[in-house]
This record gives sequence, structure tokens and C-alpha cells, in this order.
Amino acid sequence: MPVIIRLANATDLDSLHSLRNHYIAHSYATFDEELMSKEAVNAWMGLFSRVGPHRLYVAVDSARLLGFAASQQYRNHPAFRKTVETSIYVAPEAVGRGVGLALYENLFREISGEDLHCAVVGIALPNEASVRLHQKMGFTEVGTFAEYAVKNGRYVSSVWMQRVL
Repeated sequence: MPVIIRLANATDLDSLHSLRNHYIAHSYATFDEELMSKEAVNAWMGLFSRVGPHRLYVAVDSARLLGFAASQQYRNHPAFRKTVETSIYVAPEAVGRGVGLALYENLFREISGEDLHCAVVGIALPNEASVRLHQKMGFTEVGTFAEYAVKNGRYVSSVWMQRVL
């Protein structure tokens, strides 16, 4: 089935809620330990817009949501106004099908006209697939925070990468 990439909208709430909670429950990709409510996912969706540097795109086929890619505010400080933090999540059944690459190519094409200088991403380890995807997209490794977070009683490290835009 063909994959369509488009801006997220209110009709994606249930699917984004399910995908976000899947990764909370079954991985260390997000450090959240408590499942998100629909209200929390809806509030998160409200942080993005149709224009500007902060965008949320989804990949869908005719039957379901396959993943999302986002560019969001890195930190709430004026010094970081030209930096975005990216995130990307692919539904388990769509992993390895090129969905992540298509989402990121779309995201970076769409924000290319924005007044941005840098994109950063933190990847919880181990996650070689995500590291490879980010390298393919032009990100370079900046460093690793070793065991700086705790999720479900386990210390988690993250590699941080950046891409000059």
C-alpha cells in the first residue's frame, strides 16, 4: 500500500495516543514510565503548527498510522530559538519499510525554509537502527550521556546527535 505523509491533525489523536503509549510500555526510546492520557497527547499535538519550525508529520497507509516525525522546541530559552529537537517513532509493524526515512526526508524538506540553524536528537541506547537513520539523514554524534536517566529501575544512556541545517 502506498504511504502518505502529511501534517498530523485531530483525526490522528487515537493512533498517536496508541503509538506513544506502545513505546512507553515496551521500550526505553522514551523515558516516560506512565502511559499518556489522550488529553496529554492532544496537548502535545497542540505544540505544533502547520507553518513555522515546530511541525508534526504522520505517515499513513489506507488502514493505519505508520509513524510520526516531529521538530519541536529544544529548550525554552531565547539562545536556542534557531535549534529544534527532532523525534521519530515508527509503528512496530512498519519498522524496516523505509517509513522513518520518508518521514524525516519530508520533515527536513518542509522546515528547510524556516529560520533554523541546527537540529538535535537524543537517542536512548541501545538503538542502532535509529543511530543509522540519523547518520543517513546527516546527523553526527556529539556525545553520550552515560546512565543519566532511570526508567523502570534501569539506568539508560543516550547518544546525542546534531545536524546543521
